[in-house]
Amino acid sequence: MIALIIEAIPARVWGALAAIGVFLGAWLAGRRGGAVAAKTKAAEKAADDLQKAKDARDEVDSKSNGAVHDALGRWMRGKDK
Repeated sequence: MIALIIEAIPARVWGALAAIGVFLGAWLAGRRGGAVAAKTKAAEKAADDLQKAKDARDEVDSKSNGAVHDALGRWMRGKDK
């Protein structure tokens, strides 16, 4: 019964179904690759942001209280030299 139904489908339809399958497979692979690339880029940005924050904390920790106060005052007033 099923064999009769399958045999009744013209070759052109099988070709179209195969082309649609190939296109769908390529599209899904591209989406998966794009998602991985986006996650990788986000992770790299997060790591970069963490490093910048660490560098800023280390710079502040290395200064004396007076130097931090002066730098903060210049930063808040927009008079960074």
